Amino acid sequence: MTDFAQTVGASALPRPFWRYWLGLLASALGDAVVYVALPFLALGTLPPGSQRGAAAIGLVVLALSLPRFFAPLLGGLADRWPPRTLLSLSAVLRTVGVAGVGALALRGGLNLTVVAGLAFVLGLLTTLSFTAQSAMVPRLVTPHQLPRANSLTSAAMMGAPLVGYGLGGFGVAHWGAGASLLVGAALTALLLLGTLALPPMPGAAGGTLDPLGDLRSSLKAIRQNPLLLALFAMSFALNLSMNVTNVRAPLHMLAAGRGAADYATFEMLISGGVLLGIALVGPLSARFPLDKLIGAGRLILVLGMAGFVFGGVQPWWAAAGVFGVGLGLLEVVTTTRIQGLIPADLRGRVTGSVMAVNALGLTLGAGLAAQDLATSTLMLALTGVLALLTLLWPLAVRRLGS
Repeated sequence: MTDFAQTVGASALPRPFWRYWLGLLASALGDAVVYVALPFLALGTLPPGSQRGAAAIGLVVLALSLPRFFAPLLGGLADRWPPRTLLSLSAVLRTVGVAGVGALALRGGLNLTVVAGLAFVLGLLTTLSFTAQSAMVPRLVTPHQLPRANSLTSAAMMGAPLVGYGLGGFGVAHWGAGASLLVGAALTALLLLGTLALPPMPGAAGGTLDPLGDLRSSLKAIRQNPLLLALFAMSFALNLSMNVTNVRAPLHMLAAGRGAADYATFEMLISGGVLLGIALVGPLSARFPLDKLIGAGRLILVLGMAGFVFGGVQPWWAAAGVFGVGLGLLEVVTTTRIQGLIPADLRGRVTGSVMAVNALGLTLGAGLAAQDLATSTLMLALTGVLALLTLLWPLAVRRLGS
């Protein structure tokens, strides 16, 4: 059956994409509200004066993160099931789960197990939705439209939380965590309207679900392509570096500046840089090949990471903006390049493998940051790793072309 992308024009993005994008934007707002409320729900399940607050929040964060390791399996579903069915089902389950726990919280019938269970289910469904979306978007738009479509979806998922976190904080402070969950559920429900507007498309791959076979097929596709190997290596190193930075940045701001106030500025600069990098993809991809943009994005990341070697607050602020631009640019361009390198019937599984590799990098990064090493030493070492991978990228491009 012909993909929908083959029936649309080469210039304007199709109307179903825009309807889905609006639903995705609302859902990203809702997710941010929920993620702010979850830690406070966990704390609310503890008796007054309990010293287990850090452990309770840690359990919720772990429950949110663990489903990333199931991404290769979920990618197999994304390749085989119709995208509209899969994304609609995910939206319904997320809405019902969040609304149900919110109602329980308002009635006072909540415990930590329920909160952690909701976090795990949300992590699982979010991972499933991301793999399905990554496999679906290249079939919904033409190859010429793909960089723009990926820029818009990344902007929705990364930009909306800037507003959503503020809405979540306001909601928890004024309405309580339970009521905030209901707000998040209402926003997530709007995603269902966007998914139902998608055209009917069958699953790209046939056969039954085979977790081990799916993992082998995705790893085989990666091993056989030097560009995919290079992209995976950078993705792992980048996520490891990001979690080291996430752990060390608050400590650095506390030691060198005003603590939380300076750290908030640091995070805002990274987020602003990410959005700028995403916005640059459209005009730059029209003038330069994607492989050159990937090389440029890697170089910008190296420059940003190098700024974290220095002490003081202002150098870290400047480095945060530069790092964010590289991160936003690389996020969209790398996703687009990977989608073009993979056959349609393998996109979900390979995307799932990417997410699993990223999860491993994040986990190891958190462990590395906890070691008794100077921050400047850690950042210098990470800068060296990213610089080496940046130098190896042109070699991978030439090897693919040879």
